[in-house]
Amino acid sequence: MAQELMDETTTHDGALSRDGVINLSVLSEIVRSRRPTIVVMIFFGLLLSLYYLHVATKKYAIRMEVTAAASFPQEGSSSLSALTSLAGISLPSGGGSRFRVYLGALRSPLAAEALATDQDILKEIFPREWSMSEGKWHEPTGFVHRVGVFLGISHTPWSPPSTNRVFDYLDRELKITPDSKSGIVTLEMDSEKPTVAVRILLILNAAVDEAMRKHDLEHASSYVDYLTNRLSTVTVDDYRKPLIANLAEQEKTRMLASAPLPYVSDILGKPMVSSRPVSPSPIPTLGAGIFLGGLVGFGLALITFYRRRNIRIHPKAAARHSGFSDSSESPQR
Repeated sequence: MAQELMDETTTHDGALSRDGVINLSVLSEIVRSRRPTIVVMIFFGLLLSLYYLHVATKKYAIRMEVTAAASFPQEGSSSLSALTSLAGISLPSGGGSRFRVYLGALRSPLAAEALATDQDILKEIFPREWSMSEGKWHEPTGFVHRVGVFLGISHTPWSPPSTNRVFDYLDRELKITPDSKSGIVTLEMDSEKPTVAVRILLILNAAVDEAMRKHDLEHASSYVDYLTNRLSTVTVDDYRKPLIANLAEQEKTRMLASAPLPYVSDILGKPMVSSRPVSPSPIPTLGAGIFLGGLVGFGLALITFYRRRNIRIHPKAAARHSGFSDSSESPQR
């Protein structure tokens, strides 16, 4: 203790920083003299992070791999391609462009509507807003929601889960990672309920694939009717050849769309669930606990150091502030 007071006496005139430069000698003295405080706070922060890892809701990664359906036409019409190349127009390949549309539609209002029509899925996505006892939706009343309302974050009036809210959920939770080399695309969601996430991925794939199938089937049927009528009125061979070629392509598209097979996307195996939780991550959580504990410990050490420093520099003022009278201020008898 005497050595500690002596060290503080030698450094009490020094400031922690001067002209924006940190005084390393004062900093090291603060850390050395208040080392137990810092160590205790680091240990306390480590215990808190361990407790958080124990009680926090664990999320698992659910991944599903998809690729363009093998039966989908990958190249456009040869006659149409030749015509557009002469005109200087570049058209995307049929299968590739349709598969890109499929990927974009996974986070579209169309996909959100497919999930919003399933009440069981909605109850799993928004569990805090569904009352099992009352059998109806209600506004959340948790602490986090109240703080958000107080801070003006949740300024939108509450409404039961709908397509708009599911759209925001997909935009936030669904990850789409393409592999440019293999052409395989990984759809991923992190969820504390893996079975629900698997259902969501399967519903999204089926809904978007079926919607694109119906769209192309309707359009191909309309084109077939139109081209058939045109062929009955056109007699010039040079005009009939491109019409016949396009009619064959539309018939092929209609045939593929009518087949009981995946139309745009193929699922490669079953969705996989990670064997270990991906959130919270142990190493970053423990590191954050140690860092915050050390930061709090250093702050307490800094406060204690300068408080004692001020007491040693101004003992009379400190005594008056503490409510005690110094012996030099006692009245003379």
